Amino acid sequence: MNRILANLMFDFLKACDAAQACNELTDLVGKVVTQLGFECFVMAALPLRHERLEGCFLLNGWPEAWFEKYIRKNFIHRDPVVDLVKRNDKPIIWSKAIDDQGLTPKARQIMKEAARFGLADGLTIPLHSNVGLDGVFSLVGPRLDISAEENNLLQIVASSAYARLLEFKGIKNRVRKSVSVTRSESECLAWCAAGKTDLEIGWITGRSQRTVQKHLRNLQLKLQAKNRAQLIAEAFRQGLQR
Repeated sequence: MNRILANLMFDFLKACDAAQACNELTDLVGKVVTQLGFECFVMAALPLRHERLEGCFLLNGWPEAWFEKYIRKNFIHRDPVVDLVKRNDKPIIWSKAIDDQGLTPKARQIMKEAARFGLADGLTIPLHSNVGLDGVFSLVGPRLDISAEENNLLQIVASSAYARLLEFKGIKNRVRKSVSVTRSESECLAWCAAGKTDLEIGWITGRSQRTVQKHLRNLQLKLQAKNRAQLIAEAFRQGLQR
């Protein structure tokens, strides 16, 4: 990860851990997404099929008129973006992942109405808690051709902000317990947080790529992290990385 992105990540993680209210987190997330070229964003927990959206939106940076309509029409249960993320459990760019021809009339209507409010295309990232896929983080803007490093940064920001929001609500995303981390795991984690690939970490530390992958997999299991982005976010949250 280049120095600018790394500094942006470390500054966010430090501020996120110190934040005491949702509006603080909204401002912090907004600062990052704006610097990466996005115009608006939203973070929401996934409601059950019988639930409505009230209370599910955790951070709201959407256009007010579209947000109100999305809530009023209860669009989330027919939203093709949400449906695809739930099925695939990975970040998607709407225009690249969604086949308009395969949409139901209602889903197609939602996408057309979103475009009329300026949300023609965007990026959606799945959010995880200790129970699995739990929410989504969506960003909209003219620049979607982001680099892999920028994508990783956004996933780390999303995971960290979501974990902090759960703490605000009194929901323990994970039990804070003493985690035993070896010196080798800690070293690999530090370079992973710096944006280095497994191969690069191996060169730097004198280990094989397979050994690096083993150490990072062990850390994911210890911290119950779904992916590398969540691993880094959780490591900062539990004070294992600074």
